[in-house]
Amino acid sequence: MTPTQSFRAALRLGSSGWIAALVLGVAAVLVACGGGGTVPATQPGGMRALPADFGTRKAVAYSPFRGANDKAAQVVTRENVLQDLTLLAQGGFKLIRLFESSLPYARLTLQVIKDQQLDIKVQLGVYLQATYGSGADLIDALAFNNREVAAGIQLANEFKDIVVAVSVGNEVVTFGYTTLDQLTAYLARVRSAVGQPLTTDEYWNAYCCLQGRNFEGMPVAITNLIDFASIHIYPSLQADKNFYHDPWDSEQQAAPEAARAEAMMDAAIAFAQANYDGVRKLLDSQGHVNMPITVGETGWQSVKTGSLPYLMHPANQKMFYDRLIAWGDKRKNPAGPLAIFYFEAFDEPWKEFQVVGYSEDNWGLFNVNRKAKYAVQDLYPPSQWDSGRYTLANASFAPTVLTTQVSANRYTVYADALTAGEALAPASAWFGFDSPANAFAGEGTDAALAAEGSHFMEIGPKPSTAVGKDYGWGILTVNKANSGRADLNQFLASGKLNFSIKTTYPGKLMFGFGTAQAGAVFVVASNTNADGYGYVNDGQWHRVSIPIPAFTAAGGKFDLRRLTEAFVVADVYDKTGNAKGSETKVFIDAVYWSR
Repeated sequence: MTPTQSFRAALRLGSSGWIAALVLGVAAVLVACGGGGTVPATQPGGMRALPADFGTRKAVAYSPFRGANDKAAQVVTRENVLQDLTLLAQGGFKLIRLFESSLPYARLTLQVIKDQQLDIKVQLGVYLQATYGSGADLIDALAFNNREVAAGIQLANEFKDIVVAVSVGNEVVTFGYTTLDQLTAYLARVRSAVGQPLTTDEYWNAYCCLQGRNFEGMPVAITNLIDFASIHIYPSLQADKNFYHDPWDSEQQAAPEAARAEAMMDAAIAFAQANYDGVRKLLDSQGHVNMPITVGETGWQSVKTGSLPYLMHPANQKMFYDRLIAWGDKRKNPAGPLAIFYFEAFDEPWKEFQVVGYSEDNWGLFNVNRKAKYAVQDLYPPSQWDSGRYTLANASFAPTVLTTQVSANRYTVYADALTAGEALAPASAWFGFDSPANAFAGEGTDAALAAEGSHFMEIGPKPSTAVGKDYGWGILTVNKANSGRADLNQFLASGKLNFSIKTTYPGKLMFGFGTAQAGAVFVVASNTNADGYGYVNDGQWHRVSIPIPAFTAAGGKFDLRRLTEAFVVADVYDKTGNAKGSETKVFIDAVYWSR
């Protein structure tokens, strides 16, 4: 996880921006993973075995920067690096991962290890800048990458007794920063010039089906060039439906509050293990049954941040760290990861920028002053601890959420007229996806223009053209008071989502709803009513009724006991097949659920 790569592309979302993560591919279905048939492993020169260090040493990602300004402007001193490495070695962290090769700190770190004869081994990183730009930006990125590759080759050969593996690229496939052909070329160049085992660091689902990208798993052109798979897993980020389409259940509402924190953290490590299993399945299907897998990055923040603050606390960080150590115990889990690099050794205030309330700092096992946090305090004397004094009983957990059970036959979300016996949803606000929003809604009050009564919603799509955000647009309703959830489980078998629509929007549209911890589910509706739902884009009002079972049939995963967004309309181009860019307005009225 570096400042310009990793999760930034997916985290630049609005408070309801989970759809961008869906399209960018931060989701995968494990059972769908495949590799296009079994093929032999054909690494040039044969598979290079990882040294025993990977199975015996505690591993951690390391960056030496301490200031709040950009890392490129920071001066990294020999004294500071020696202090860091001595501290890590004291706690048994004797396998470290460096992210770059051409910045001076990389050579300095290796030189300090050599000069001081420290018992530390290094997985060296070759950082690749994004090459999806054009003109001068592309020329600069390619020149940087060439310098970085050359520097990585030089360091790997010069410090071959210290550098035990080399990684080319960091999450460049996950977020489309380079083409597969470009990454293949960089890997081949490095492989031909160094003798160490080679990998590329990627988010786990880059090996296992990136949705929305026509990507069915890391191709053999790449897996045949690496000697081990280094994958990134972040359950705390993958718990948030704002960022992840198919999250695990981090709330664990079924567990009593006294046991909920433990249940949450057990579920977190189980989800990480499921991610790992998906990668194993892909590699095995390609014939790489003997290829080791390491977790190149995983971690847990110690400070509450983002839209799921109940997850983060020093005690939660320790609970996750302890579970990682247990998972990585080869005596108990011989089929597990060969090594787990914890992210990160030290807090990084230079990443303190906020993205939708999400801070990039506070992942460290030590604070920026090099004091041990609760997660690793048992490895150090109290004089080296930070000021936090905790027990596992202090762990944070999701509060119990009250859910209103709807037993009425009608649940009205937006309408003027009242219907006898209906249940009324709380007043809703309408929010566009992403940040900045790619759709806007305003209420009209002209009876001559409304489908019923005098009020209606006027939705104005404003799809982005920015790379990575040009997927389409969407808008959803959110409970204004944020006061609980609706239990519509009685609508599951025979219910319908109903609304009126008027538009000349060119093409199909997606309609759906959202539930807690599961994001949104959609059906893609024909604009000619070929599916019988009722949507027609002829500029007249039409009544649309979509059976709830249709959302399940479309592959949706949801729990109607926890409805959070009662109505969603969107156009995700990969799903609808529509041409990009339309800003044709869509009018919505009389939204309700029925059974």
